[in-house]
Formats: sequence, structure tokens, C-alpha cells
Amino acid sequence: MKKLLILLPLALLFVMCKSKTTAKATPKDYIIYSDNFKGATDAQKNNFLKGLDATDENYSVLMLTKNFIGAEITVTTDGKQVYKGYPISDKKLGLAETIRISNTADTEVYDSYTKQKMVLEQKDTKKYKFIYMARSGAKQVPFKVMYSNKLRK
Repeated sequence: MKKLLILLPLALLFVMCKSKTTAKATPKDYIIYSDNFKGATDAQKNNFLKGLDATDENYSVLMLTKNFIGAEITVTTDGKQVYKGYPISDKKLGLAETIRISNTADTEVYDSYTKQKMVLEQKDTKKYKFIYMARSGAKQVPFKVMYSNKLRK
């Protein structure tokens, strides 16, 4: 009887113990659609778009923002290389590079340092004028992306 009283709590303890499962991040976890921030005025936005020759509705603007450390980044749209460079994030501005992309096809961003890529789907780039992209530092998901129709100040 004493053995049963000792074994029963031990058995319950082992049954109740589980290994902790962790949820893996997916690319969709790092995509945000937001206009909930203070943006630039319409005049500033239009001047910015004119400077990039991106006023046409067939163009969007890809902004590389945080955590870019000078590794080679390649941006291609519809098989054509749009950008290839070594952007470095300016911590004061929060910006590394600004790139005009065509939103008529999927756009692929490849990071040579992590050897990972992210595809910006045409259905999203067509809806939003500005795409803010930061390196995430996560192994599963190389970038954090925010789609918006507002230009950040």
C-alpha cells in the first residue's frame, strides 16, 4: 500500500510533464499591412515619388530600413535585376536604400549574407505604394515587411 502511495504521485507527475513546444515563425508572421502611423504630407509624398519617377500606378517603392549591414542585396522583378548593392542602415534615419520596383509582377529580394530570399507578391505590391523592409535576424524568415500607402516622415 505504501508503494502505491509513492508510485501514484510519481506517475501523475510524469504524465503531467510535457516538453515545451515552440511555434515556428512563418513568412506570413513577419508581414504587416498598416497605415496607422503619422505620414508625410501629400506634397512631400508627391515630391518623393517624382524624385524616384514612381508616380505611375505601375510602380511601388521598396525601402530597405533596419539591420542592413553591407551584405549584397539583389532585387529582381520579372527576371530583371532592379537593384544590386551593399546597403548599410543609417541608424539616425532608419533607412538604407530606396528602390523603385514594378508592381506588375512578383519581386524577389535576395540576401547574400544569409543566403535567403523573400518574394513580394504582385497582389500586395499592386495595392500598396510603399513597402518597408527590414532584416529580421531570424533564420526561418529573413525579412520583416510592412506594406503601406503612407510615406513615413
